[in-house]
Amino acid sequence: MKIWKLLSPKTLTEEERPDSISAPTQAKVKVTKVLLAYPEIRAYTGASGVRFPRVPGMFAVGVVTETGEGCVAVEKNSRVYLNGTYACGECAECRKGNESGCLSPVISGVDRDGFLRDFVVAEEAHLFPLPPSVGDDIALYAGLVSLCEDIIDKLDVPKGTHVAVVGAGETGNILSQLLIYHQAVPILIDESEDKLAVAAKCGVYYTLKADEDLMENLSQITGGRMAEGCVFTSFCGLSPDLPFEITAKRGKVIYAGMEFPEMTVHLKKALDKEISVTGATRGYAQCAAAINLLVNKAVDFKPLLAAEANAADIPKLFASNAEILEKEKRVPLTIVNMI
Repeated sequence: MKIWKLLSPKTLTEEERPDSISAPTQAKVKVTKVLLAYPEIRAYTGASGVRFPRVPGMFAVGVVTETGEGCVAVEKNSRVYLNGTYACGECAECRKGNESGCLSPVISGVDRDGFLRDFVVAEEAHLFPLPPSVGDDIALYAGLVSLCEDIIDKLDVPKGTHVAVVGAGETGNILSQLLIYHQAVPILIDESEDKLAVAAKCGVYYTLKADEDLMENLSQITGGRMAEGCVFTSFCGLSPDLPFEITAKRGKVIYAGMEFPEMTVHLKKALDKEISVTGATRGYAQCAAAINLLVNKAVDFKPLLAAEANAADIPKLFASNAEILEKEKRVPLTIVNMI
C-alpha cells in the first residue's frame, strides 16, 4: 500500500506499507479522492507546532474493497466518506460513554496518519455510505459541513438572529449558507472583495468588506444592535480582536477552525461587554447530519469546488502551494484524484 509521508519540512516521500484488516469491524477502502486543505500545506512548510512525521489528508472519499465479518453498515463496492475526526476513546468523557463530548478528538492528517494513500483500513464506525445523489467532489466537503453544524449548535441562536462571520474562505462561506438554512441572518466579513463576491453568488445576502466603514455598515444592517453572535474563522487574516468590536453586549463569540495559529487576543472589551467566548474545532459528531445536508442541497458548492490534480502531481502540488503560502495568507483547496 502506497502512502505519502511528510518526514520533515518540505520533505515529502512515498512509502510502501502493508495494511490489512485486523478486526471484524474494520473495512478496507480504496481512496479515490482527497481534499487537500490549508493545514496540510502549512505542515509542509514546517509551521510552528507541526509534528513530524505525518501522513497528510484530512478529508477523503473511497470505495470499500473488503469488509470484516462484523461489518453491517458498509459492504463491498459501496462509496463512503471517510470521517477523519473522531473521539479519542481515552479522556474522561469517552470513559463515561459520552464520545460526542470528547475532550481530545483526533484529526487524521494532524493527530494521526491521514488519507493521502491508495488504501485505508478503518473502523466501520468511521465510514459513512454516500447516497447516489451526492458526488465524490461534494462529499469531500462533509467534514467542513460537520464543523459548521457544530458551530451553529454552539451558537444556539434564535431564528432571525444576526450572526457576524469573520472570514469568507470556504468555512465562512459554507457556515453562512447553513446559517441561512437554519433561518439565522449571517453577515459575512472579509478584506477580499473577490471572496465576498463568491459568497454572494452562493446566496449570502449581507457581505461587508473589512474596511473603515465596517462598523457603520454593520450598525445599519442590525439596526444599531450589532451582531448577537460572531464566528471568527481561523487563518482568515483579520484581527482576532475584531469579534469583540462587532458583537453586541452579552453576545457569543466562537473561534472556529480545524487548527489555529499562535495569536494574542485582548479580552478587556469582551469582559466589559460580558461576551462569552468559546471554540469549535472538530464537529466529528455531526457527520451523518452533514451528509443529509448535502443530500438536501443546503449548500451551493458550485462556486466553491476546488481544482483537481492527479496523484502523480502530489510532490509538485505541495511545493507550488507552499510558494503561494509564502506570498499570500491562504492557499486554495485542491482535490487530488487518487485513481
